[in-house]
Amino acid sequence: MTAAVFQDLRKGIISNVLILFGFLGGAVFQLIRLGGSGLILFFGSAVFPVLLFSILYYFRMIGAGDIKLLAALGGFLGISDLFRCLVCALIFGGILSLFLMIYRKNLIRRFQYLAGYVSSYIQGKEWQPYRRKGEKDGEFPLSVPIALSVWFFAAGWL
Repeated sequence: MTAAVFQDLRKGIISNVLILFGFLGGAVFQLIRLGGSGLILFFGSAVFPVLLFSILYYFRMIGAGDIKLLAALGGFLGISDLFRCLVCALIFGGILSLFLMIYRKNLIRRFQYLAGYVSSYIQGKEWQPYRRKGEKDGEFPLSVPIALSVWFFAAGWL
């Protein structure tokens, strides 16, 4: 998890090799923990975040690396524990993004951008990516709040 955060912060991506190790680790963990039924739990839990966040990916509001990271995490945790981490990550993400917008002095501009995006979609009924290519103004590494929620979970605080 920590390696994913460092990659995300440094390069803006989470490597597929790291994700692959996460998937393999989760599959082995569930296999050892529950035997053959652990693999069923692993696959179901890994697919859950893909289904849950596919609409956000479609609109380019979340990156593929974030979804793959959540899928690997789901394989380890199972759906119910992953869901608890997701709720916590959304809270952390909201707080961190608010602080980032205040720090970047773009809070009002980001809310205007969101309102304009929603209005444009409703009026035009045409899909446009939420994030424009090369635009850094609204970028936020989702791996940070995900990692914070996992650390809270591991500490027994969730």
